[in-house]
Amino acid sequence: MTCERDKIGCNVYDNLSFSVLVIDKDYRVLSMNKKASELLKTDNTTNVKCYSLTHGRERCCSDYGEICPLRECIETKVFVRTVHKHIYDGKEIFEEITATPVFENNGDLKYIVEELRDITKLLKLETVINSLRSELKTLQGLLPICSSCKKVRDDKGYWSEVEKYISDRSDAKFSHSLCPDCLKELYPEIAERQEKKKTELK
Repeated sequence: MTCERDKIGCNVYDNLSFSVLVIDKDYRVLSMNKKASELLKTDNTTNVKCYSLTHGRERCCSDYGEICPLRECIETKVFVRTVHKHIYDGKEIFEEITATPVFENNGDLKYIVEELRDITKLLKLETVINSLRSELKTLQGLLPICSSCKKVRDDKGYWSEVEKYISDRSDAKFSHSLCPDCLKELYPEIAERQEKKKTELK
């Protein structure tokens, strides 16, 4: 009779939000949770090799010059973490894979628990963030600006309007207007009318 702890363990195993495979030293898949079964579109683990399931290959990933966390775990008998590319239904997915060794009472390696977490969106987000950081860096630090006409000198030594300099390095768009001081100097009549309107509204 299955004990309550085993029932709880199986329930947790099948309700994890990431894929888990239990694999032996010969790369045979012994078990997989529900998430892995859905990802790999199979629940058959009878003499199936892990590289056949995740890559459709006949040999271990390391034989193709790729990092295989499972092989490293088998050889070193320590926890291994890496990022690996898999293809499911023709779609390229990047996964963080961890391989955890499980031992017999005598110290021999019994099997490896492999966890696969899809980090494709995180990698894309990191790429976007790095791109934004790169763009922001161009607008940081000291800008050589002419004290007379206010043009800015770029890193190639060319002088350009402030608007052009910023527009070329960001998504900022400019709408032109006049500040109160310039309005008074260039169009004193209009400035005076605006001041009267403000006074009337108070």
